Amino acid sequence: MFKSFFENVVKPKESFSGRFMLKNMNKGHEKLAKWGRSFLQIYKEDIILDLGCGGGRNIEYFLTKACKVYGIDYSKASVEMASFLNKDAIKAGRCKIIEGNVQKIPFKDKSVDIVTAFETIYFWNNIEDCFKEVYRVLKDDGQFLICNEGAFREQKNIKKWADMLNFEVYSPTDLTKMLSKIGFICEYHLDDKKQLAFIAKKHK
Repeated sequence: MFKSFFENVVKPKESFSGRFMLKNMNKGHEKLAKWGRSFLQIYKEDIILDLGCGGGRNIEYFLTKACKVYGIDYSKASVEMASFLNKDAIKAGRCKIIEGNVQKIPFKDKSVDIVTAFETIYFWNNIEDCFKEVYRVLKDDGQFLICNEGAFREQKNIKKWADMLNFEVYSPTDLTKMLSKIGFICEYHLDDKKQLAFIAKKHK
């Protein structure tokens, strides 16, 4: 039962426990997300895509900075909560949140200025294919932000979760190798807790 409840971290279910987890993630991840977002250059005319958007808190923030914000999540419960949180922007045509898979992003080539992924790449299958999709949809000089609580699997607070939920933790070196090969220019930042903000820019 304990493990079943925390599997909502990976893919929140359409249940009380799933909605409870999403609300907690919106609140509990905000400090980390705020730090990660500080490394982005955002302009009012930008189009932003948040992958694995969860409960929609980052979308809510980005709507205060950019003209249009989209979200994708493979959890129906996440899409529903994120859509409710941002319902006014959706009605105004400034936001759309869809159920989907990062391996096949339903956007045209070079159509997005910024792509973000907060606490989500741990769970992506065929991650290099996902990164290629991000590269495809980004405009030249577009930014891709990865923001993770864990930069190294051996971190005490990360290892127990990674072991229990069987997810991958990618180090800054891992990410630099994969993303540079695709064509990104990479930089990263670690705070005193070894939380990671990784910025990859699409090279022209």
